[in-house]
Amino acid sequence: MAQIEAVLGDITEQRVDAIVNAANESLTGGGGVDGAIHRAAGPRLAEAGAALAPCLPGNAVATPAFDLAQVKHVIHTVGPKWRGGGQDEAKVLASCYRESLLVAEGLGVRSIAFPAISTGVYGYPVAEAVSVAAWVVRSMAADFDLIRLVAFDPATHALMAEAIEAPVVERCETCGEVGVPILFGLPTPIAVAAGEAGRLKLAGCVVHGDGSDPQWECPNGHQWTNNDPDDPRVLVAIAEAVDA
Repeated sequence: MAQIEAVLGDITEQRVDAIVNAANESLTGGGGVDGAIHRAAGPRLAEAGAALAPCLPGNAVATPAFDLAQVKHVIHTVGPKWRGGGQDEAKVLASCYRESLLVAEGLGVRSIAFPAISTGVYGYPVAEAVSVAAWVVRSMAADFDLIRLVAFDPATHALMAEAIEAPVVERCETCGEVGVPILFGLPTPIAVAAGEAGRLKLAGCVVHGDGSDPQWECPNGHQWTNNDPDDPRVLVAIAEAVDA
């Protein structure tokens, strides 16, 4: 299980296997974090990025780190532009972190550093953005040794640190009680024990996978879903229920 930490500093100075670049679709450099990483890595980074472009929002690709001698890989991902929150911005942002971690896993990366994706010129509200980041990295922490969220300013750092530690609290819209996550499939003995202790609800093995499967159940038996089969909050809640 990865150590997840928030640090205040320069992402180009992190000593990790890979750093994530908040790129644009051309992958040839830009402003903010993108520009800083390109300046530190040298002109070959833009050449390698151009050969892989375009990269659509929510996707991720990797290049060598070139002149960033302390880093092996730069993973480029394109975040969503904030349009008020009603254009699936949160799902696209979650995909940025998820796809970056999947690319890292394929490269054998054990330590990785992320900036606060989309919070610069793309205008994503910082508190909401770092919350999405924290839920996703927490849901995939088992495959890494270190996941670091790097903030450029103290306010963002404080929000990152808070999000990393935030408990999962999902309330039933019908009665207001706090729900527990629903686990489908054949449970392990540890999961059975968590179910018996009331920390999660054990369900059957039939999963539709289309967003219609219930994800939460309250003490009064109400079940609900948020129509996102990949909701990282559910995955984190299940992991924490099993590990408790």
